Amino acid sequence: MRPVHYPAYAALAVPLAFLGLPLYVYVPSLYAQLPAIGLGLAGVVLFAARLLDLLTDPAVGWLGDRLRHRVHPLGWMLVGMPVIGLGVHALFNPPTDAGVYHLAVSVSITYLGWTLLSVPYYAWGAELAKTSQQQRGIAAWREGGVLAGALSALMLAAVFSAQPMQAMSVAFLVLLALGGLLLLALPRTALKGSASRPSIRDVWRHTGSGMRRLLGLHFLNALAAGMPATLFLLYTSDVLGVSARTSGVLLLVYFVAGVLALPLWVKLAGKIGEVRAWQLAILLAALGFLPAAFLGAGDVWIFAAVCLVTGATLGADIALPAALQARLANADSENAGHPREAASFGLWGMAGKLALACAVGVTLPVLEWLPAGVERDAALPWLYAFAPVLVKLIALVGIELARAGLSGTVREPFVEEVDKHEKMVDSGPDGMAVKRV
Repeated sequence: MRPVHYPAYAALAVPLAFLGLPLYVYVPSLYAQLPAIGLGLAGVVLFAARLLDLLTDPAVGWLGDRLRHRVHPLGWMLVGMPVIGLGVHALFNPPTDAGVYHLAVSVSITYLGWTLLSVPYYAWGAELAKTSQQQRGIAAWREGGVLAGALSALMLAAVFSAQPMQAMSVAFLVLLALGGLLLLALPRTALKGSASRPSIRDVWRHTGSGMRRLLGLHFLNALAAGMPATLFLLYTSDVLGVSARTSGVLLLVYFVAGVLALPLWVKLAGKIGEVRAWQLAILLAALGFLPAAFLGAGDVWIFAAVCLVTGATLGADIALPAALQARLANADSENAGHPREAASFGLWGMAGKLALACAVGVTLPVLEWLPAGVERDAALPWLYAFAPVLVKLIALVGIELARAGLSGTVREPFVEEVDKHEKMVDSGPDGMAVKRV
């Protein structure tokens, strides 16, 4: 893999992350305000739709590995692009009388398209990286694209503050098309040997112990991130008493800090390892976020400092575990004797999306259950800040307990000299197989 391939690969992360911000932050608030739905019902529907990923993510991963000798990951992604485009258009532009059916169908189509894009996308990244340095590089560039996509969504929401969702749906389609075009520049490797026939049970059965531990930690980490993401707009308006524009500026501070700090975390991981660097990021995020549980009206500058500190840990919190996952996926593929990257990232996506579903399905109904007024206002800061910090600390302890197992399972399936000596078969621009030494 050459340096020019990093930005080409990372380009698709921009629209996927661009979609994430309105999907997790704005969509719950948008549909909660519709007369036919409301806060609690919106949370239940979004939670139920996310449960579909318990089936679709591992299923797409299993099919991707089973058909890998015939269908390149890019093929699955080309199918997912129109699916997600259709879902986003319907989800972000609901009619005023939209009900539960519209929300359920549009968000389910969106999630299915997302799965058809993201699972092969991450699996392809694991295939492209042949050394631990390349794995960190791919993860860093990809998560840099994630942060750039989130920043783009924030800026667009600020410019089109009157109707942000309509503008976001158009911008997403443009970014998706550009990202898809740049993917065509990446090398497409044809697998050697006979086709594998893993069964659906092999998706979990051939998952190594190290990856199983990492999936559990990923779930906790994503849950801790999903709770404040779901409640952010409610927290800034009801607790801090700031406008929607100020809320956008605070999110901007958060993501800019993440972009600026990401290269530092990558360098640190190269010196002390991904596990230790990830632990340090989690600890810093927990300590920096805890003050948000005690803030009130007018404390916007203190909360800006909270956004700055926690944002600085964001890149490490998403890039480093993804790099570990890619390395574990390569090791599991070597142990199983057939491709495992798609199945591994199918489970990875399932765990992350289940965590976000739990975040929405718990926090919004809890707030709906509490009577409006003093009780709800008092509970909101604790749901927004204290509960995620507690989950973060549990994940931190879990990483420490699993650290020896992770280190023992993460094998180096490729040495640094592989790029000089390994023969691979790449698909040329004319579709013909060419040798590359």
